[in-house]
Amino acid sequence: MYLVELNELIENGENDTVEFKRKFSSPEKIAKEMIAFANSKGGKILFGIDDDKTIRGVESEKGELELISTAAGFYCEPEVEFTTEIMLLKNKDIVVVNIEESKTKPHRLISADSIDENKVYVRLNDKSILASKETVKILRNSNHDSPPVQIYIGDMEKSLFEFL
Repeated sequence: MYLVELNELIENGENDTVEFKRKFSSPEKIAKEMIAFANSKGGKILFGIDDDKTIRGVESEKGELELISTAAGFYCEPEVEFTTEIMLLKNKDIVVVNIEESKTKPHRLISADSIDENKVYVRLNDKSILASKETVKILRNSNHDSPPVQIYIGDMEKSLFEFL
């Protein structure tokens, strides 16, 4: 990524594909954001940027990268794939985490030693929200290796087809 692109991302603010994090908070919160991007159309998490677009930088980029890997590997089921970049902006290190749209949806948040079917997140505008049961079904069926959708026709529908 070029500095021009990074500046443009910051200037445009948080949206459905960009999230700002001042610093690494907890692995569960970061995993939630990663899951939401993977289950949606992908996106970027910028560490070292405040919600008001202030550039704070990170204290230890290596420490941040290790914590991000932990969040993706231990708090996401299946594991979320990502790439990272360390950018220098105004003499401060910014960690950019790039998450592509997943091909193994839905991803779930693992918390308290359990996988909860209800902890599937998607991205809506600038928020990561819990997905409904219907959305989880849609995500499951959106994978390339998903079986085809089966439709059952009842007697009423058969009568209508015969009439037409």
